[in-house]
Parts: sequence; C-alpha cells; structure tokens
Amino acid sequence: MARQKNDGRGRMGGRAKGTPNKVTSTLREWVSSLIDKNRRQIERDLKELEPKDRLQMLEKLMQYVLPKQQSSTVSIDKLSDEQLQAVVDELTKDIPTDMEELTKN
Repeated sequence: MARQKNDGRGRMGGRAKGTPNKVTSTLREWVSSLIDKNRRQIERDLKELEPKDRLQMLEKLMQYVLPKQQSSTVSIDKLSDEQLQAVVDELTKDIPTDMEELTKN
C-alpha cells in the first residue's frame, strides 16, 4: 500500500526540511564571484553609458540591495479648506517667496 500524506511518518520525499538547494547556492556563489572579479570592468562600463542609461542600470541594480518601499496614499478629501491651508503653509514655510531671497545664494 502506498504512503498517504500526513500519515505521521514525516516527509514523503525530496530534500529534508532546512536543507539548502545545492544548485541555487552554487549558482549564487558563481555569480557573486563573477561580479567580484569583474568589478572594475563593470564600473568602467557604467561610466561609458549615457547618463540616462547609467541611471536606469543603477536603478535596476539597487533593487537587489535596497528593499522596495511600500507605496502609501493620503486622502485629503476629508480635510477642511482651513486644514488644507495649514498643511500647505507648514510644507512651504522654509521656501523663499521673493527673488531677493532666491538670489542670495
């Protein structure tokens, strides 16, 4: 008689729980080594790209280093005109409003 799922005798096959996938770990090590050995060439290649292309490449690479942020939305439909004006005033309080202040720097 064939074994049934959840018969109390453990896993039915495959890797034991917690055992890393050998192919994945080997591939990760190879890619990491390849990048490490070619770091200077990669930097030179990036410098040769047009600014727009360089920024696109850096953006693509950053997703592997920095966690993606969750987007958030704010509903301002429930604020009164006075509350909205207070928010705008707070956000713009340090922004120079006349040309003299803008040209000082």
